Amino acid sequence: MVRFLEVPNWDPGYVNTTPQHIAIMAECTACGDRREFSMDRLPASLHYAQIKEVERRLKCSVCGAKAGKLRFGSFVAD
Repeated sequence: MVRFLEVPNWDPGYVNTTPQHIAIMAECTACGDRREFSMDRLPASLHYAQIKEVERRLKCSVCGAKAGKLRFGSFVAD
């Protein structure tokens, strides 16, 4: 089984400064749904945006809330 291990209290500030080896998880703080976040799906206008700006635009595909939070870490096997 694979699980996501979050780096506590870490925020790279800008999307483009996130190292390639760091995995990003998008979490809905309203319903708790979590999905892997792909930077490739970001519009070109957000490639150099602050993380907080990207989070404001996230919309949950399960409940529809705009309450997204990006978590940074890696996937580890149990």
